[in-house]
Amino acid sequence: MKRIYYKFLCIFSLGVAVVSCSNDSNLDSNLDVNSDLTEQNFLSESFTPIPNQYIVTFKGNTLSKRPSKKSNISYEKSVENIKEEVISKFKKARISKQNVKATFGYALEGFVAILSDEQLFELKNDPRIKSIELDYMITLAPPPGKGPGNGGGGGGGTTDPQEIPWGINRVGGAVSGVGKTAWIIDSGVDSDHPDLNVDISRSRSYVTKGKYSIEDGSGHGTHVAGTVAALDNNIGVVGVAPGATIVALRVLDNRGSGSFSWTIQALDYVAANANAGDAVNMSLGPRSRYTDSAVDAAALNVASLGIKIAIAAGNSSDDSQFYSPARVNHPNIYTVSAMDINDNWASFSNFGSPVDYAAPGVNVKSTYKDGGYATLNGTSMASPHVCGMLLLGGNIISDGFVNGDPDGNPDPIATHN
Repeated sequence: MKRIYYKFLCIFSLGVAVVSCSNDSNLDSNLDVNSDLTEQNFLSESFTPIPNQYIVTFKGNTLSKRPSKKSNISYEKSVENIKEEVISKFKKARISKQNVKATFGYALEGFVAILSDEQLFELKNDPRIKSIELDYMITLAPPPGKGPGNGGGGGGGTTDPQEIPWGINRVGGAVSGVGKTAWIIDSGVDSDHPDLNVDISRSRSYVTKGKYSIEDGSGHGTHVAGTVAALDNNIGVVGVAPGATIVALRVLDNRGSGSFSWTIQALDYVAANANAGDAVNMSLGPRSRYTDSAVDAAALNVASLGIKIAIAAGNSSDDSQFYSPARVNHPNIYTVSAMDINDNWASFSNFGSPVDYAAPGVNVKSTYKDGGYATLNGTSMASPHVCGMLLLGGNIISDGFVNGDPDGNPDPIATHN
């Protein structure tokens, strides 16, 4: 369904320069353009560069210390070994261990570091380097009005008896997901929420500000997780794949701030630890037009492992081809726009050829932080409906088409077969 858009890896957008360019035909042929950032109006316009911090990626097979997934070496030990190899292999750049903020070797080969102009020049001219991009911080903020999504308040307590939200019925959900695993790349998850099955041991936080924890300080990630897999347990709500295991990968802090490099680290962890048949949800991305080749490549490479990814289309009422990461095109990547209970287009939703399906994204009730529940709006709420369906196996099929798609090519409405 997605059309192919040509991608220049050497870009100058919003002050972000890719200082090393190379054409990667595999990546270019799989890109489309689409993104999201949370629920409607959840993202502020704060979009700032991290001073002198860069995401550096290597051409294939630059690293030698990346173990196989069958290795007994932990992921954390593996990336520590990669840090040592980076410092050793790029001695001419004189990169210190203290300046290397992160390394990765599964979804991508590369690192994140604070670099001087001299180090940038050295790396730019190294034939092993594929790209160098300035790292950016995006900041989410509470929307104006009555609370999250302009309608959910701050999240109420346990609802009894249990209810099935309209969106779950619309997509053919509430089918047991026991034994399945969903990786939620978001603001964390309320790990002891009574309506969720969270695997704390495999969950990770990449947030470097404040207390290191997978706990959700904004409620966004918990809401997403509930739509995917809220338990069928006579309280609260039910997810598309109730009982599926949730692995929380926190890349947004309590204020909703997160860097692109945190998202890459989370995808790298998924590539190293997830299995084919698992599903990932990414209800995040820039509100303003912006593309990031490293994030896109990491998502593409995870999908190539047989791991399916649902990505929110974005809430900017714009063509999704101008946003990362949801612009990426692959058979295992599903970009999702939002609709309401009457199958009408949600006015805030991004549109365009990168979108694969529409799903419920207006007045979506789900789990929330502090053991609560909330009703939110956004393509962030639509995407986890598809993530849940991906866990259930079988096929996602069209059950009609959304009304009023602004691009004139109505998105098929996703349902599970």
